[in-house]
Amino acid sequence: MNRANQTTSRTRVSSIKPPRIALIATVVMLMLHTMVPLATIVPSPISYSGVAAMAVGIAMIVWSRRAFKAAGTLITPFTESRALIRHGLYRWSRNPMYLGAVLLVGGVAVLLGSATPLLVAVGFFIILQEGFIRHEERLLSQRFGDDYLEYQRTVRRWL
Repeated sequence: MNRANQTTSRTRVSSIKPPRIALIATVVMLMLHTMVPLATIVPSPISYSGVAAMAVGIAMIVWSRRAFKAAGTLITPFTESRALIRHGLYRWSRNPMYLGAVLLVGGVAVLLGSATPLLVAVGFFIILQEGFIRHEERLLSQRFGDDYLEYQRTVRRWL
């Protein structure tokens, strides 16, 4: 893919923000679970563990958003960060907000328990990883230089 196509592709993906993508993924999971459940992969009552994953995901998103607000930096993907946040959840994950979103969407998939929602959750993870995180890491590396590179060496992308 040439540079112009990459930019156009990134613009299309980035025009829909991760919260909306999570909502779309959840709606698609519910529709597929209802119309094309295929097979039950996570039977109940084990599937109820999805509620715990959803709760942890929401807590991570809220906590991470508060860290951004306290640092006075924007949450919007692909905007210039004013601060490199390294405290709180950011000590263990470079992307706790995205991790929280994956836990939230994955939790819905586990709660539903059928194969098709789990496939959507995997797709959601891939969209975040390839459509947002990789590009944002390049921007942060350019913006914060050696500080960000050191942060990358010491803190994992997900966990």
